[in-house]
Amino acid sequence: MNLAYETQSIAERREQLRKEGKIELPLNVDTRKYLLSFIRYRDVLISLPLLIAGIVALYIIHRTGIGINSQNVIVCFAPWATFLLLLTIQHPDRKNISFFEHRIVWRIKYNNRQKLFVYTKGDLMGNKKEKDVREQLGISNIYSDCYETTDKRLVKVIKVSSINLSLLNNKEKRMIFQAYETFLNDLPKNLTLQISQIAQPVNLKNYFLFIQEKTSREQDMAKKLLAKGYLDFIDDIQKSKNMVSRNRYVIISKPFTAQNRESVLEELDRQAKILVSQIENMLGGRFQLKAEILNNEELFHLIYTCVDYENAQVNAEIKTSTFPITLGEETYREMKKRWEKEVTEKII
Repeated sequence: MNLAYETQSIAERREQLRKEGKIELPLNVDTRKYLLSFIRYRDVLISLPLLIAGIVALYIIHRTGIGINSQNVIVCFAPWATFLLLLTIQHPDRKNISFFEHRIVWRIKYNNRQKLFVYTKGDLMGNKKEKDVREQLGISNIYSDCYETTDKRLVKVIKVSSINLSLLNNKEKRMIFQAYETFLNDLPKNLTLQISQIAQPVNLKNYFLFIQEKTSREQDMAKKLLAKGYLDFIDDIQKSKNMVSRNRYVIISKPFTAQNRESVLEELDRQAKILVSQIENMLGGRFQLKAEILNNEELFHLIYTCVDYENAQVNAEIKTSTFPITLGEETYREMKKRWEKEVTEKII
Protein backbone atom coordinates (compact mmCIF):
# COMPACT_ATOMS: atom_id res chain seq x y z
CA MET A 1 0.00 0.00 0.00
CA ASN A 2 1.17 3.51 -0.77
CA LEU A 3 2.75 5.21 2.23
CA ALA A 4 0.62 8.34 1.66
CA TYR A 5 -2.50 6.34 2.49
CA GLU A 6 -1.35 5.87 6.07
CA THR A 7 -1.42 9.62 6.78
CA GLN A 8 -4.83 10.25 5.15
CA SER A 9 -8.21 10.13 6.79
CA ILE A 10 -10.55 7.25 6.02
CA ALA A 11 -12.72 9.38 3.73
CA GLU A 12 -9.73 10.78 1.83
CA ARG A 13 -8.19 7.33 1.42
CA ARG A 14 -11.48 5.88 0.17
CA GLU A 15 -11.83 8.71 -2.35
CA GLN A 16 -8.23 8.28 -3.49
CA LEU A 17 -8.74 4.56 -3.99
CA ARG A 18 -11.99 5.18 -5.88
CA LYS A 19 -10.18 7.47 -8.33
CA GLU A 20 -7.55 4.77 -8.86
CA GLY A 21 -10.22 2.14 -9.42
CA LYS A 22 -9.30 0.24 -6.27
CA ILE A 23 -11.03 -0.82 -3.09
CA GLU A 24 -9.65 -1.41 0.38
CA LEU A 25 -10.59 -4.76 1.86
CA PRO A 26 -10.70 -5.18 5.64
CA LEU A 27 -8.15 -7.71 6.85
CA ASN A 28 -10.27 -9.47 9.46
CA VAL A 29 -13.40 -10.59 7.64
CA ASP A 30 -15.38 -13.54 8.93
CA THR A 31 -16.99 -15.04 5.83
CA ARG A 32 -19.01 -17.62 7.76
CA LYS A 33 -22.80 -17.27 7.89
CA TYR A 34 -24.40 -17.10 11.33
CA LEU A 35 -27.91 -18.06 12.36
CA LEU A 36 -27.40 -16.35 15.72
CA SER A 37 -24.44 -14.43 17.12
CA PHE A 38 -22.52 -17.63 17.89
CA ILE A 39 -24.35 -20.40 15.98
CA ARG A 40 -23.31 -20.90 12.38
CA TYR A 41 -25.51 -22.32 9.64
CA ARG A 42 -22.78 -24.89 9.07
CA ASP A 43 -23.04 -26.08 12.69
CA VAL A 44 -26.81 -26.46 12.38
CA LEU A 45 -26.37 -28.41 9.15
CA ILE A 46 -23.79 -30.75 10.71
CA SER A 47 -26.01 -31.40 13.74
CA LEU A 48 -29.16 -31.82 11.62
CA PRO A 49 -29.11 -35.68 11.72
CA LEU A 50 -29.29 -35.60 15.52
CA LEU A 51 -32.16 -33.09 15.36
CA ILE A 52 -34.05 -35.33 12.94
CA ALA A 53 -33.35 -38.35 15.15
CA GLY A 54 -34.76 -36.45 18.14
CA ILE A 55 -37.92 -35.53 16.22
CA VAL A 56 -38.36 -39.16 15.09
CA ALA A 57 -37.87 -40.41 18.65
CA LEU A 58 -40.45 -37.91 19.92
CA TYR A 59 -42.89 -39.02 17.21
CA ILE A 60 -42.42 -42.68 18.17
CA ILE A 61 -43.06 -41.83 21.82
CA HIS A 62 -46.24 -40.02 20.81
CA ARG A 63 -47.41 -42.96 18.67
CA THR A 64 -46.89 -45.46 21.48
CA GLY A 65 -49.27 -43.50 23.67
CA ILE A 66 -46.75 -42.50 26.31
CA GLY A 67 -47.45 -38.88 25.63
CA ILE A 68 -45.25 -35.87 25.07
CA ASN A 69 -44.05 -33.95 28.10
CA SER A 70 -41.14 -31.69 28.93
CA GLN A 71 -39.01 -34.58 30.21
CA ASN A 72 -39.39 -36.56 26.98
CA VAL A 73 -38.63 -33.47 24.90
CA ILE A 74 -35.43 -32.82 26.88
CA VAL A 75 -34.30 -36.45 26.56
CA CYS A 76 -34.94 -36.54 22.80
CA PHE A 77 -33.25 -33.25 21.97
CA ALA A 78 -30.42 -33.37 24.55
CA PRO A 79 -27.93 -35.12 22.18
CA TRP A 80 -28.58 -32.55 19.44
CA ALA A 81 -28.27 -29.59 21.82
CA THR A 82 -25.08 -31.00 23.38
CA PHE A 83 -23.46 -31.60 20.00
CA LEU A 84 -24.47 -28.14 18.78
CA LEU A 85 -22.96 -26.64 21.93
CA LEU A 86 -19.68 -28.46 21.25
CA LEU A 87 -19.62 -27.00 17.75
CA THR A 88 -20.04 -23.46 19.07
CA ILE A 89 -17.23 -23.67 21.66
CA GLN A 90 -14.15 -22.02 20.18
CA HIS A 91 -10.44 -22.63 20.56
CA PRO A 92 -9.04 -20.39 23.34
CA ASP A 93 -6.46 -18.81 21.02
CA ARG A 94 -7.68 -19.40 17.47
CA LYS A 95 -11.28 -18.25 17.37
CA ASN A 96 -11.88 -19.58 13.86
CA ILE A 97 -11.47 -23.19 15.06
CA SER A 98 -14.12 -24.97 17.09
CA PHE A 99 -13.56 -27.20 20.12
CA PHE A 100 -15.06 -30.18 18.26
CA GLU A 101 -12.68 -29.70 15.34
CA HIS A 102 -9.41 -29.32 17.20
CA ARG A 103 -10.13 -31.73 20.07
CA ILE A 104 -11.99 -34.52 18.30
CA VAL A 105 -11.71 -34.35 14.50
CA TRP A 106 -7.99 -33.54 14.49
CA ARG A 107 -7.31 -36.17 17.16
CA ILE A 108 -9.05 -38.84 15.07
CA LYS A 109 -7.04 -37.80 12.01
CA TYR A 110 -3.84 -37.92 14.05
CA ASN A 111 -4.60 -41.41 15.36
CA ASN A 112 -5.35 -42.66 11.85
CA ARG A 113 -2.28 -41.03 10.33
CA GLN A 114 0.69 -43.14 9.37
CA LYS A 115 3.42 -42.79 11.98
CA LEU A 116 5.87 -45.53 10.98
CA PHE A 117 8.02 -44.92 7.91
CA VAL A 118 10.05 -47.81 6.54
CA TYR A 119 13.45 -47.37 4.94
CA THR A 120 15.05 -50.21 3.00
CA LYS A 121 18.54 -50.13 1.59
CA GLY A 122 19.05 -50.28 -2.14
CA ASP A 123 17.20 -48.78 -5.09
CA LEU A 124 13.59 -47.70 -4.94
CA MET A 125 11.11 -50.35 -6.00
CA GLY A 126 7.69 -49.00 -6.90
CA ASN A 127 6.00 -52.40 -6.73
CA LYS A 128 6.78 -53.02 -3.06
CA LYS A 129 3.87 -53.86 -0.82
CA GLU A 130 4.94 -51.24 1.72
CA LYS A 131 6.13 -47.95 0.27
CA ASP A 132 9.60 -46.80 1.13
CA VAL A 133 9.82 -43.53 3.06
CA ARG A 134 11.80 -41.99 0.19
CA GLU A 135 8.90 -42.52 -2.20
CA GLN A 136 6.45 -40.98 0.26
CA LEU A 137 8.60 -37.92 0.94
CA GLY A 138 9.82 -37.54 -2.63
CA ILE A 139 13.43 -37.40 -1.39
CA SER A 140 15.67 -40.27 -2.40
CA ASN A 141 18.97 -39.09 -0.94
CA ILE A 142 20.84 -36.34 0.90
CA TYR A 143 24.37 -35.68 -0.30
CA SER A 144 26.71 -32.80 -1.17
CA ASP A 145 24.50 -30.46 0.90
CA CYS A 146 21.53 -31.18 -1.38
CA TYR A 147 18.28 -33.06 -1.41
CA GLU A 148 17.99 -35.45 -4.34
CA THR A 149 14.32 -35.89 -5.18
CA THR A 150 12.64 -38.88 -6.75
CA ASP A 151 11.73 -36.79 -9.82
CA LYS A 152 15.44 -36.18 -10.54
CA ARG A 153 16.04 -32.74 -9.07
CA LEU A 154 18.80 -31.41 -6.84
CA VAL A 155 17.59 -29.02 -4.14
CA LYS A 156 19.61 -26.50 -2.14
CA VAL A 157 18.19 -24.97 1.04
CA ILE A 158 19.41 -21.63 2.40
CA LYS A 159 18.52 -20.55 5.91
CA VAL A 160 17.93 -16.80 6.22
CA SER A 161 17.63 -14.64 9.32
CA SER A 162 14.66 -12.30 9.75
CA ILE A 163 13.77 -8.71 10.62
CA ASN A 164 10.97 -7.66 12.96
CA LEU A 165 9.10 -5.15 10.80
CA SER A 166 6.52 -4.40 13.49
CA LEU A 167 9.12 -2.42 15.46
CA LEU A 168 10.20 -0.24 12.52
CA ASN A 169 8.86 3.11 11.40
CA ASN A 170 7.32 3.71 7.98
CA LYS A 171 10.52 5.06 6.45
CA GLU A 172 12.52 2.00 7.48
CA LYS A 173 9.79 -0.34 6.26
CA ARG A 174 9.69 1.38 2.88
CA MET A 175 13.47 1.15 2.59
CA ILE A 176 13.39 -2.59 3.34
CA PHE A 177 10.56 -3.26 0.89
CA GLN A 178 12.37 -1.36 -1.85
CA ALA A 179 15.57 -3.32 -1.18
CA TYR A 180 13.61 -6.57 -1.34
CA GLU A 181 11.99 -5.49 -4.60
CA THR A 182 15.42 -4.71 -6.06
CA PHE A 183 16.69 -8.10 -4.89
CA LEU A 184 13.85 -9.91 -6.67
CA ASN A 185 14.32 -7.89 -9.86
CA ASP A 186 18.04 -8.68 -9.94
CA LEU A 187 17.52 -12.44 -9.78
CA PRO A 188 18.31 -14.41 -12.95
CA LYS A 189 15.23 -15.16 -15.01
CA ASN A 190 15.95 -18.88 -15.06
CA LEU A 191 16.19 -19.07 -11.26
CA THR A 192 12.98 -19.98 -9.44
CA LEU A 193 12.84 -19.39 -5.70
CA GLN A 194 10.68 -21.07 -3.11
CA ILE A 195 10.46 -19.18 0.18
CA SER A 196 9.23 -21.20 3.16
CA GLN A 197 8.62 -20.44 6.81
CA ILE A 198 8.82 -23.54 9.00
CA ALA A 199 8.14 -23.80 12.73
CA GLN A 200 10.83 -25.82 14.47
CA PRO A 201 11.71 -26.72 18.06
CA VAL A 202 13.63 -23.89 19.67
CA ASN A 203 17.37 -24.57 19.78
CA LEU A 204 19.04 -23.23 22.92
CA LYS A 205 22.08 -25.50 22.80
CA ASN A 206 24.61 -22.73 22.12
CA TYR A 207 23.12 -20.56 24.85
CA PHE A 208 23.16 -23.52 27.25
CA LEU A 209 26.84 -24.18 26.54
CA PHE A 210 27.63 -20.47 26.90
CA ILE A 211 26.03 -20.29 30.36
CA GLN A 212 27.63 -23.59 31.34
CA GLU A 213 31.08 -22.30 30.37
CA LYS A 214 30.59 -18.99 32.18
CA THR A 215 29.51 -20.67 35.42
CA SER A 216 31.81 -23.72 35.37
CA ARG A 217 34.52 -22.05 37.49
CA GLU A 218 32.16 -20.54 40.03
CA GLN A 219 33.23 -21.42 43.59
CA ASP A 220 30.35 -19.94 45.56
CA MET A 221 27.91 -22.75 46.41
CA ALA A 222 24.82 -20.52 46.27
CA LYS A 223 25.76 -19.22 42.83
CA LYS A 224 26.52 -22.76 41.63
CA LEU A 225 23.07 -23.92 42.73
CA LEU A 226 21.50 -20.89 41.07
CA ALA A 227 23.38 -21.60 37.83
CA LYS A 228 22.36 -25.26 37.93
CA GLY A 229 18.72 -24.29 38.40
CA TYR A 230 18.93 -21.88 35.48
CA LEU A 231 20.51 -24.54 33.25
CA ASP A 232 17.71 -26.94 34.20
CA PHE A 233 15.22 -24.21 33.29
CA ILE A 234 16.86 -23.78 29.86
CA ASP A 235 16.75 -27.53 29.31
CA ASP A 236 13.05 -27.61 30.20
CA ILE A 237 12.39 -24.86 27.66
CA GLN A 238 14.35 -26.83 25.07
CA LYS A 239 12.15 -29.88 25.62
CA SER A 240 8.91 -27.90 25.84
CA LYS A 241 6.43 -28.68 23.09
CA ASN A 242 5.09 -25.14 23.23
CA MET A 243 8.39 -23.36 22.58
CA VAL A 244 9.10 -23.06 18.87
CA SER A 245 10.93 -20.74 16.51
CA ARG A 246 9.96 -19.84 12.96
CA ASN A 247 12.85 -20.20 10.55
CA ARG A 248 12.91 -18.83 7.02
CA TYR A 249 14.32 -20.78 4.10
CA VAL A 250 15.05 -19.96 0.48
CA ILE A 251 14.99 -23.06 -1.72
CA ILE A 252 16.36 -23.47 -5.23
CA SER A 253 16.50 -26.56 -7.42
CA LYS A 254 17.65 -27.80 -10.81
CA PRO A 255 16.76 -30.93 -12.78
CA PHE A 256 19.52 -33.39 -13.61
CA THR A 257 20.23 -36.62 -15.43
CA ALA A 258 22.70 -39.40 -14.76
CA GLN A 259 25.07 -37.87 -17.32
CA ASN A 260 25.12 -34.27 -16.08
CA ARG A 261 24.68 -34.81 -12.33
CA GLU A 262 28.08 -33.40 -11.35
CA SER A 263 27.87 -30.35 -13.62
CA VAL A 264 24.36 -29.55 -12.34
CA LEU A 265 25.60 -29.93 -8.77
CA GLU A 266 28.42 -27.46 -9.42
CA GLU A 267 26.07 -25.00 -11.10
CA LEU A 268 23.54 -25.25 -8.27
CA ASP A 269 26.28 -24.74 -5.69
CA ARG A 270 27.49 -21.65 -7.57
CA GLN A 271 23.96 -20.22 -7.76
CA ALA A 272 23.42 -20.88 -4.05
CA LYS A 273 26.61 -19.02 -3.11
CA ILE A 274 25.66 -16.08 -5.33
CA LEU A 275 22.19 -16.04 -3.78
CA VAL A 276 23.67 -16.03 -0.28
CA SER A 277 25.84 -13.06 -1.24
CA GLN A 278 22.85 -11.19 -2.72
CA ILE A 279 20.75 -11.80 0.39
CA GLU A 280 23.48 -10.61 2.74
CA ASN A 281 24.14 -7.52 0.60
CA MET A 282 20.45 -6.68 0.20
CA LEU A 283 20.38 -4.63 3.40
CA GLY A 284 23.07 -2.93 5.42
CA GLY A 285 23.75 -1.85 8.96
CA ARG A 286 21.59 -3.27 11.69
CA PHE A 287 19.13 -4.63 9.13
CA GLN A 288 21.66 -6.88 7.42
CA LEU A 289 20.46 -10.44 6.92
CA LYS A 290 22.52 -13.56 7.47
CA ALA A 291 22.23 -16.53 5.13
CA GLU A 292 23.83 -19.95 5.20
CA ILE A 293 23.54 -23.06 3.05
CA LEU A 294 22.37 -26.07 5.04
CA ASN A 295 24.75 -29.02 5.18
CA ASN A 296 23.77 -32.69 5.08
CA GLU A 297 23.12 -32.98 8.81
CA GLU A 298 21.02 -29.81 8.90
CA LEU A 299 19.04 -30.98 5.87
CA PHE A 300 18.33 -34.26 7.63
CA HIS A 301 17.13 -32.50 10.79
CA LEU A 302 14.94 -30.18 8.71
CA ILE A 303 13.13 -33.01 6.94
CA TYR A 304 12.96 -34.93 10.24
CA THR A 305 11.20 -31.97 11.85
CA CYS A 306 8.73 -31.73 8.97
CA VAL A 307 7.95 -35.46 9.09
CA ASP A 308 7.91 -36.09 12.84
CA TYR A 309 7.68 -32.77 14.67
CA GLU A 310 6.72 -34.35 18.00
CA ASN A 311 9.81 -36.54 18.29
CA ALA A 312 12.02 -33.83 16.82
CA GLN A 313 11.22 -31.77 19.90
CA VAL A 314 11.86 -34.66 22.27
CA ASN A 315 15.20 -35.45 20.63
CA ALA A 316 16.28 -31.81 20.77
CA GLU A 317 17.06 -31.90 24.47
CA ILE A 318 20.48 -30.64 25.47
CA LYS A 319 21.56 -32.85 28.31
CA THR A 320 22.87 -36.37 27.87
CA SER A 321 23.48 -38.93 30.55
CA THR A 322 27.10 -39.63 31.44
CA PHE A 323 26.49 -42.55 33.79
CA PRO A 324 28.04 -45.90 32.72
CA ILE A 325 25.61 -48.73 31.99
CA THR A 326 26.45 -52.40 32.54
CA LEU A 327 24.63 -55.03 30.49
CA GLY A 328 24.71 -58.80 30.41
CA GLU A 329 25.91 -60.55 27.25
CA GLU A 330 22.46 -61.82 26.28
CA THR A 331 20.84 -58.41 26.84
CA TYR A 332 23.60 -56.76 24.84
CA ARG A 333 23.11 -59.17 21.92
CA GLU A 334 19.36 -58.53 21.92
CA MET A 335 19.85 -54.75 22.00
CA LYS A 336 22.47 -54.90 19.26
CA LYS A 337 20.23 -57.02 17.04
CA ARG A 338 17.28 -54.70 17.58
CA TRP A 339 19.43 -51.63 16.94
CA GLU A 340 20.82 -53.03 13.68
CA LYS A 341 17.27 -53.75 12.55
CA GLU A 342 16.21 -50.19 13.40
CA VAL A 343 19.14 -48.74 11.46
CA THR A 344 18.36 -50.91 8.44
CA GLU A 345 14.61 -50.39 8.24
CA LYS A 346 13.76 -47.07 9.86
CA ILE A 347 14.74 -43.43 9.95
CA ILE A 348 15.68 -42.76 13.56
